[in-house]
Amino acid sequence: MITQLAYLLPDPEHSPAARSLLVLGYALAALCWLRACRRARAGSAESLSSWWLLGAVLLFLLAINKLFNLRVQFEAAIRALANAEHWYDRRQPVQFVVAIILPSVLLFLTAAFLAIKGRVFIRRHPTALAGWSLLLLYLALRQTQEWKPVLPWLSAIRYHDWRLALEVAGILLVAMAALVARPAHPSRPPEPDSRSGIRDS
Repeated sequence: MITQLAYLLPDPEHSPAARSLLVLGYALAALCWLRACRRARAGSAESLSSWWLLGAVLLFLLAINKLFNLRVQFEAAIRALANAEHWYDRRQPVQFVVAIILPSVLLFLTAAFLAIKGRVFIRRHPTALAGWSLLLLYLALRQTQEWKPVLPWLSAIRYHDWRLALEVAGILLVAMAALVARPAHPSRPPEPDSRSGIRDS
């Protein structure tokens, strides 16, 4: 059933229409996060507004990446460099570092950073965590295509059948997290205790 549905869906790697819709989705999600950032600042939740702003910037960068198909451009640049430096026939170690090692290190650093600095934001907005997890999974799997020996494994799990659904689900969850976010109420100064106060005579 999934395979039959995949044939009906456009290929985001080769369909300009699908890529345009994804770019629009990333841009709209970024605007939602900017709106949530302004609402968080209005609610005196400065510590959370910075997370909304960071997410908006990352979503705009993903939109630019999708618009210009930067992965293909990066792959072409690496191929040209390998040909110029005469190590194209020995490129698999470089592909392994770019496709496997680098994404793994970035995922580990991101998880550690969120666990240390973003616990409050994640606790209040679990939908944002779910959305970003799906987007990071999509980006990691997409990047592994740079290492050719992993292609049979991607075919075995039918990655090309559900990659579009994975990316769309991530965008929708990220945008939903910003839309349903409620600004924190501004903190009120403590009221003086009238019972303990001593009036001047």
